[in-house]
Amino acid sequence: MKNQSLRVSIFHCALASLLLSAPLARAADSPPADPKDECNKVISDASAAYTSMQSKPETAIPNWVVQQAKGVIILVRWSGAVGIGGTAGSGIGLKKNADGAFSAPAFYSVGGASLGLQVGGGKTETVAFLMSDKALNTLTDSKFVWSGNVKAVAGDHSSQSSTVNNTADVILYQQSSGLDVGAVVAGTQVSVANEHNRKFYENATITPQEIFAGKVKTPDSAKNLTDALDKQAK
Repeated sequence: MKNQSLRVSIFHCALASLLLSAPLARAADSPPADPKDECNKVISDASAAYTSMQSKPETAIPNWVVQQAKGVIILVRWSGAVGIGGTAGSGIGLKKNADGAFSAPAFYSVGGASLGLQVGGGKTETVAFLMSDKALNTLTDSKFVWSGNVKAVAGDHSSQSSTVNNTADVILYQQSSGLDVGAVVAGTQVSVANEHNRKFYENATITPQEIFAGKVKTPDSAKNLTDALDKQAK
């Protein structure tokens, strides 16, 4: 497999260049959206990204990756502009529990300036499996940027590649649509979306740690995703 030793500096650019689905600017006369509706849309987009990857043999994620993963973060980003553009988005993270099932989702946001060639707009979806405790700990940081001490590799879709990737902290899969070409992002930061977590779970003090510990019920909007992950993890 190529790029076996891809370091997180490259992963960070890739991750940031594909992240998340955030609403575009609303019309001035549009009514404010229900926070729960917005959160359910983020979950729906993440679930659709995973389902889309799994539906095609050439992009399907091998079972062994899900079986060995300690958690996953799924991010969807829309970008646009020519030359120097902006990136923004949102996504969800889930932790694998002791019983092997995936937790309810916590929400994350992404921001940064996209430096590089962009032609038109596009959507990029990222599924990053967290294979080590070191990588998993980033999910509970209020803000994080994976740095050089976290080894990341581009995921191979072969079911026979586990011996190649078994030392990686993060295994990254991605797909893009639209005309977003060669974007590289510097200074992108992934943050816990505390406001979304609090409003969605109707708890003013909830943290990702509590979400992952099972203090909340998995929402119906996430069950297709958790069921798919749980099935692969067996």
